[in-house]
Amino acid sequence: MLFLISLFIAILVAFCLDKPLKKCPAAFYITAAVLTIASVVIAQSDITISNRFVRDYVLGIFSRGAIGAAFWAVVMWAGALPNGSAPIKKLMPVRGELSITAAVLTLAHIITFGMQYIKNLINGRAGSGDAYRDFVITFFLSLAMTLIMLPLTVISFKAVRKKMNAKTWKKIQRFAYLFYAMIYIHIMVLFVPKAQKGREGYFLSVLVYSAVFIGYAVLRLRKAYLSKNEKVSKTVPNAVSACAFIIPLCLSGIAARNTDTKPKELSTSSGSSFEVPEDTSQMPTETTAASTTDTKTASVSSKTTTTAVTTSGSSEKTTEAATEEKTSQSTETENNADQQNDDEPEAAQQQSYRFKNGTFEGTGEGYEGKVHVTITIENDTITSITANSDDDPDFFDDAKSKVIPQIKNSLSADGIDACSGATYSSNGIIEAARNALEQAMN
Repeated sequence: MLFLISLFIAILVAFCLDKPLKKCPAAFYITAAVLTIASVVIAQSDITISNRFVRDYVLGIFSRGAIGAAFWAVVMWAGALPNGSAPIKKLMPVRGELSITAAVLTLAHIITFGMQYIKNLINGRAGSGDAYRDFVITFFLSLAMTLIMLPLTVISFKAVRKKMNAKTWKKIQRFAYLFYAMIYIHIMVLFVPKAQKGREGYFLSVLVYSAVFIGYAVLRLRKAYLSKNEKVSKTVPNAVSACAFIIPLCLSGIAARNTDTKPKELSTSSGSSFEVPEDTSQMPTETTAASTTDTKTASVSSKTTTTAVTTSGSSEKTTEAATEEKTSQSTETENNADQQNDDEPEAAQQQSYRFKNGTFEGTGEGYEGKVHVTITIENDTITSITANSDDDPDFFDDAKSKVIPQIKNSLSADGIDACSGATYSSNGIIEAARNALEQAMN
């Protein structure tokens, strides 16, 4: 899972590299900026990355915003942990530096998907129904988060902070709470529908993100309450906090449960396939076998009778008939061989191929980025076809499983049926395959 990997990296940086981060923050900012620029350039270019691990887990943590969300999670929790605890002593001195690093890393996600959102909006590819609603919500949430994040990042620099009034700075920083809430809503709008459709890993993602963000909100409110009521017993606040954490977490799990009730397609290779009743399947077989036996018996009997009659005849006629039969068979074989030899050059002259042999690459436009297809052709037969993209892996895999076999079997990108629910990814594969086949055309 991208977020867990990213969270591990963020915690490692915060706790193990806190001193270098405090001493030379510019090095971390520059590194984050370089990684952000590299991920954006690769995502917007025609560079093909065939290795799925690199594409999904190395570049994916940047382009999909997982690394940025993980750093924001560390920044959030630094303000919710109990005062005087060991973690807060580590995190608070570098909280500003961590927030700037988080903002720079988040730009990779904002730029990559922001450009794609705008492009889809202009081209009328925002979907329809629930898909359009989710598109609009995530688009405006992203825009609002960006407008909040940028000023907060600027005033987090020490040089800027020193020139500001402390109370004013603190009031502006309170917008961070709204920013954190928007991150969680943004993630839920994207992930819950996928979890409801049974997409692998999304149900767990909903629970993990919910635990991180709901847990932060509960602990932050608890800390604020206890700071104003220092003499109050912690038993009641702890019990209330536990309930306030568990109940919303359970509700998020209920909301994200798999509600896809579509029946699975029957397959002869699966345990759910139809089975023919035993008596029905055996009766025709037995009848056929009996019929075949009778036929063979009759044939043998006929041959025996014929042989007997022939034997009782003249030996001279038998020898003469055998000689004539051999001569006839020899002449017929020679004629067939001559005719075959005459046809071979003609067939060789007429044989031609629509496509050149070799490997050809094409690109298309998916939902969230470029689609790359590589096709290998030998004697008008596709021997290999691969596709990769920055599109959502689950939807793209669904599109591949339906579209690629059609292209391979038909040796064409025309008349291909798109995968329902992954239309844009399907069209991207079809477009890329068409470009590759056009290059291969003789």
